[in-house]
Amino acid sequence: MPLYTVSTGLSLTVPRRKELANLIMEVHCGITGAPKTFVNVLYCENVPLADGITMNVLGTVRKGRTSAMNDTLQKELIQKISDLMKISDLQLELSLFEVPAQWVMEGGEILPEPGEEDQCEWLQKGHSA
Repeated sequence: MPLYTVSTGLSLTVPRRKELANLIMEVHCGITGAPKTFVNVLYCENVPLADGITMNVLGTVRKGRTSAMNDTLQKELIQKISDLMKISDLQLELSLFEVPAQWVMEGGEILPEPGEEDQCEWLQKGHSA
């Protein structure tokens, strides 16, 4: 968690997928402060997308952050992904879906609430970034 699902109409090369996953991780962690080990990126390729759409990204993120932070995250991801993929931001659909932290597990442990990572004992004992 977070889980970003990237759907594309065409296949992406492995180096391109790695580059995109790193970009998503850096943007997400840079804005939210979440540990890098929490970020997961899943690719779905050869997906029929709406006319004019090259890529769809659905980010499932922990609930509890401000709407301003989520707006910043969404805008930054759209801009940076568009730049990296060399597509117009109109060709990219990106949505964030919030879920409560207690609904999600990482390494068999329930995730802490956003901003409480420093107080999470299991995370500090070896699951940190």
